[in-house]
Parts: sequence; structure tokens; C-alpha cells
Amino acid sequence: MPAPFDLQNHVALITGANHGIGAATARLLAACGAAVVVSYLRIPDPGDAAVPEVYRRHRAVDAASVLTAIQGQGGRAVALEADLADAGTPARLFNAAEEACGAVDILINNATGWVADTFVADPAGRFGHSQLRVSAKTIDQQFAVDARATALLIASSRGVMPRAAPRGAGL
Repeated sequence: MPAPFDLQNHVALITGANHGIGAATARLLAACGAAVVVSYLRIPDPGDAAVPEVYRRHRAVDAASVLTAIQGQGGRAVALEADLADAGTPARLFNAAEEACGAVDILINNATGWVADTFVADPAGRFGHSQLRVSAKTIDQQFAVDARATALLIASSRGVMPRAAPRGAGL
């Protein structure tokens, strides 16, 4: 089956691309001819009953299998481990991507800082009342990656994405 789009001479940066939707997106864009920058962060999880074991395993791995799959099909890809909770990471990612592959003109914000404790009841709450286990730390972590990093990645792309389509244009 031919690639659905011709993305030769394009460079894609995909966050959270060491597994799942991000990895599948990286493989698809590479199959269309784009050079792919796979950004990821290995997240070791000691084990939480609220998180499926397979998901914990996938979040803890690097992007080697994604690179192998892309390169095995003749595609071009590099992997960059990066913590998007660090506000300086988005600009560093664009700089590293450009150095490795050229100017990024496709950005896929896929990473998440999601933590399983969000809105899960804790039966051992204070005064015998069930309390939610939400904490400022987990909310801050999710917001730092899902909202702030996304905004900073978009801001970092301004002026760097030379072939970006006009607003509202499709592929």
C-alpha cells in the first residue's frame, strides 16, 4: 500500500513517541517519507493497581524499538529523551531536532504527564471520610507537560517551521 501522503523533505517532532499512539504516529510519518524526531521520557512506575501493567512497562522503555521499526523500513529517525516538565526542554528539543534532521515543520504534541492518582478515592481518608488522592504535585506534573509544554513547543516552533501550512489548510 502506498503512503497516504508525500512527506519527503519534511521533519516531524513527536513527543511521547516511545510507545502507543506517539510511536504509531512516528512510524506512519516516517513511512510517508518524513524524517522523524522521536521525543520520549522513560517513566519508571513502581506499581499502582490503577495503572495496567502493560502501560507501566511501555512508559518505562526508551525509543529503540520505534527507531528500529522506522530504520528497518528505510526511514530516517532519531530519538531524544527529554523531560517536558522542564520549561527549557521545548526550545532544546527544537534545537536538537534541527541539528539532527533539519528544521521541524510538523509538530505532534502527544506526551502526557498523567498520573494515576487523579480522582481515585482513598478509603483511608482523614476522619474516616473517603478523600480523593489528587495532590498539587500530580496536578502540577500533568499541567506542566500537557498544557505548559504544549504551549512552549508551539511557541518554540514559531519561525522554525518554514513550510507550515496556512491556517486551516489540510495535508
